[in-house]
Amino acid sequence: MEFIKANYLNTTTQLSVNSNTGTALNLFNRDPLYQYYSDQFANDNTTSVISITFDNTTSVSRIALIDTNFKEFSIFYNGSTSNSISILNSDTTTISYLNNSDQNKYFRFNTLQVTSITINAKSTQTANQEKLLGLLLLSDLQVSLNKIPNAQNYKPKIVPKQVVHRLSDGGTRINTVRRKKESVINLDYIDTDQRNDLYDLYVSNTEFNFCPFGTTTSWDGFLFEAVWDGSFDFYEYSDNAASSGFSGKISIKETPV
Repeated sequence: MEFIKANYLNTTTQLSVNSNTGTALNLFNRDPLYQYYSDQFANDNTTSVISITFDNTTSVSRIALIDTNFKEFSIFYNGSTSNSISILNSDTTTISYLNNSDQNKYFRFNTLQVTSITINAKSTQTANQEKLLGLLLLSDLQVSLNKIPNAQNYKPKIVPKQVVHRLSDGGTRINTVRRKKESVINLDYIDTDQRNDLYDLYVSNTEFNFCPFGTTTSWDGFLFEAVWDGSFDFYEYSDNAASSGFSGKISIKETPV
């Protein structure tokens, strides 16, 4: 379970695409109804290029692609295809795929100091379609949990914001404005270092992304930008012996789009 920084991609001035600039802003729009898509690139012999340039050298160790149809694609940094990204705990050694079949990919790698990130999308999972990408997230690790809670202590959910109308005939009509992700994580027996890392996250008063189980294969894409709601409880001892560690609850809720 990882807490990573807010998306470094957050403005169109960072973006350069070689097709359909009008939808480029959807690359960092977290609303799943919107996607970036190429235009007149529905041919597996054409390459859709997405490039993100940073104002300053930036630490990057996490990349997520959500709702994509890329089959053959690669990601490199600092403008050179020779700068491949070696990834950890993955189905391949670098971010270079010939036959990707996953819609969602979460890449972990040792921190790189970069000035730009580039995606070359060459073909699609269904042949000769426009290249699609719902969300591109570029970030760096903040906190990784040393202990994974059991199922009873991890409560993820999707909560709708709804306007409910009770009609005169007894029927109900519901207008769903938006659906938001939330998670509650209860932890026991964490050590002082982990407690302090979580406290730094809590007092930062900034948005972060929560990715519980990101992988490069068969990932469900469950990741969201969040804030920590409520109190910080991790000064409570887990047992009578102080050396046993600390217990507490993390309650996080998704931010507005």
